Amino acid sequence: MKRKIFSFITMMLLALTCAYAGGGKKDFAIIYIGNSITYGALHKDRNVTAPPVYTSQMLAKKLKANIIWRNCGWSGATTYDFLPSHKRYFPRVEKAVREIQAETDAPIVFSIMLGTNDSANTGPTGCPVSNENYKKNLITIMEALKEIAPGAKFIFQRPIWYSPNTYNGAQYLQKGLNRLIGYTPVLEELADERADAMMGDDDAFEYFHKNYEKYCFAEGGNAGTFYLHPNEKGAKKLAKFWFEGIIDALD
Repeated sequence: MKRKIFSFITMMLLALTCAYAGGGKKDFAIIYIGNSITYGALHKDRNVTAPPVYTSQMLAKKLKANIIWRNCGWSGATTYDFLPSHKRYFPRVEKAVREIQAETDAPIVFSIMLGTNDSANTGPTGCPVSNENYKKNLITIMEALKEIAPGAKFIFQRPIWYSPNTYNGAQYLQKGLNRLIGYTPVLEELADERADAMMGDDDAFEYFHKNYEKYCFAEGGNAGTFYLHPNEKGAKKLAKFWFEGIIDALD
C-alpha cells in the first residue's frame, strides 16, 4: 500500500549518504513494539528466534546497514499498557530510544504490532478495546514517542490470526477474533491520515490462518487446544512478512 513517504525517504537517504561519506557503514534504527508474539513467548531462546531478531537480520542484509534495534514486545500487552501515563511499558520503549540515540543519529523507525490482547473479551488491561479507543491509544503513544524521538516514523504490522477458541488466562474466542479483524481498518485509516505513519504487513494474518498447525504452538486452554503464538519456524515466517512490509513502506 503506497503512502506519502517522500520526505522520510529523503531523510533516510541523506542519513545513509552521510554515513557513506564518513567512510562507515550506514545505520538503520528500529524499535519493535508489541505483545507476546513480538516478545517471542514460548520459544526456547527468544533472543535467537523472536520475530524482531530475524527481521533485523533480513534488514541488515537488504540494506547493507548496521541495524540498531530493540525488542520492546511484552507478553499480555495492550495499547493501554504502552500509554505513557500508565508508566507500565512505555518506560521500556523510552529506555530503548535513549540507548539507540546514544549510538546513532539515524531516525528511528517503530514497527508496531498491537491489538491481540486489546481484542480479548476479558483479562488484559483495558480490554475489550473499542476501535475508537484503539485508535486514540495508538495516537497517544505515537505523539509521546515523537517528543523523545523527533523525526520518528511508524509502521503498523497487522495483528495475526488466532484460533476462535483461544482462551487461556484471557478470554478471546470468536468475538475477540472479530474485534481483532475490525482493528485493521483503523490501522489503515491512521496510515492514511498521518504523514509519519505507514502500513506494513497485512498478509501474515491470512497466512497463519491457513498454516496455524505448522507454524503455531498448540496450547491447552479452557476451550480446547488453541493456536495463538508462532513457534520458532512461525516466528521466522512472521519476520519475513514484517521485513517485506517495512521495505515496501520505505520504498
